[in-house]
Amino acid sequence: MSGLVLAGGASRRMGRDKAQIVLDGEPLVMRAVRTLGQVCTDVVVASGDGHRLDHLGLPQVADVIPDAGPLGGIAAGLEAARQDLVAVVAVDMPAASPAVLAFLAGLWQGEAAVVPVVQGRWEPLHAVWARPAGPGIVACLQAGDRKVVRVLATLGVRLVDEREWSAAGPTGTFAANLNVPMDLFRV
Repeated sequence: MSGLVLAGGASRRMGRDKAQIVLDGEPLVMRAVRTLGQVCTDVVVASGDGHRLDHLGLPQVADVIPDAGPLGGIAAGLEAARQDLVAVVAVDMPAASPAVLAFLAGLWQGEAAVVPVVQGRWEPLHAVWARPAGPGIVACLQAGDRKVVRVLATLGVRLVDEREWSAAGPTGTFAANLNVPMDLFRV
C-alpha cells in the first residue's frame, strides 16, 4: 500500500505548525513518514501547498482544492499514490499504528475506505483509503461537501469496531491526536 501523511492544516488551536513539533527528537511529520514506511512502499505528505515542508526533503502533494480541509489532502494523496490502497495518517497522531493500518488493509473489499471506530467515533484520518475513491471525493468537494464522515457515507465505507481491530492495536491509542499545547504533555 502507499502512505499519506496529512500535514496541511493551519494548526490554529496548537498555535504552531504541528508537522514541525519535535517529539522524541524528531518532527511529527518525520515520525508519521517513518511509521507509514513500516507498511507502505511509498509515502507522500499532503502539505497544503505542496511546498511548505521542502526543507525536510519529503515528497509532497498540494491539496486538490485549497482550504478544503483533510479531504483536499486525501484526494491529492490518492491521486499521487502508486498502490490501490493508501494508509492515511494525520500528522498530529503520534501513536499511529502500522499494525492497525495493515489489519484494515486486509479487510478491504472495494470500499472507498476501511475506517476504525474508536469509542464510538470514526477515525478516517487513521484509516486505509482506496485510490479509486479520489474522483468521488473531488466531486463531493466541488459540490461543497467537506465533511469527511458524510463523504465517506456517500462513497461507501467499511467501519471496523474495536472487537475487530483490538488484536492489532489493543489500547486504541493510535487514535489519539494533538490539538492544543496541553496535549503535548499527555504524550
